[in-house]
Amino acid sequence: MPIGIADLSKKFLILQPWQFCQGFFYSVMKKILLALSAGTLLFASCSSGDQHVKKVFVLSNGKFTVDEGQKTITLDPSNTHTEQELTYNSGEKVTVSVKTPDGTKTFDVPEDGSYVLNLKVDTLTGGMVNYGAGGKPTSMSGEQYDHMVDSAQQLIEGKNASDANKTYFIIPSSIKKISTATSVRVIGPYKAIPYSLDADAQGKTPEVYKFSTNKQQRETLDDLRKRMTK
Repeated sequence: MPIGIADLSKKFLILQPWQFCQGFFYSVMKKILLALSAGTLLFASCSSGDQHVKKVFVLSNGKFTVDEGQKTITLDPSNTHTEQELTYNSGEKVTVSVKTPDGTKTFDVPEDGSYVLNLKVDTLTGGMVNYGAGGKPTSMSGEQYDHMVDSAQQLIEGKNASDANKTYFIIPSSIKKISTATSVRVIGPYKAIPYSLDADAQGKTPEVYKFSTNKQQRETLDDLRKRMTK
């Protein structure tokens, strides 16, 4: 006996056009949402890794080369002053090896922040430059000037270096963390402090640190004292 369309409709679920479109729409939307969720998780994972920043400012006597991974510095000692900034985006401790004719030394960079690696033959002394709200160095009274001279003399002698005061006494062949920030500029020996500062790409005014050799500091202090006695 032939089966009619009415009998088929009882045996099978026949979707109407609107029912088919609705089911197709939900299926596609589900796949899109799953894809977006996976992309969001991947982006968050990548962003989290990019948050780790370690900066090492290398100041040396002599020219040097750095390998591709920035983990090995080969130094050719001389009287030439050389500077270079190295950046690491690892959450793990970074160990930098420095090769010289006298052998190899290693320096650890354990956590995020900014560091100065002194590869010069003299001690580096200095600290943070005090810029005003307008991004320019603040002026000093005569009393503050005298205090600065006294403080500089003590710093040369290694007496008042302080992380809290942002003043540093970095002996040769040593590394020192100077800031937890990475929006930092280091002004090395033989370079002048910039008169003004501009904000970086994130709208932050960078911290500025000025370092000189102990020999330079002594010469500068002697010159200042001579001017003050005139």
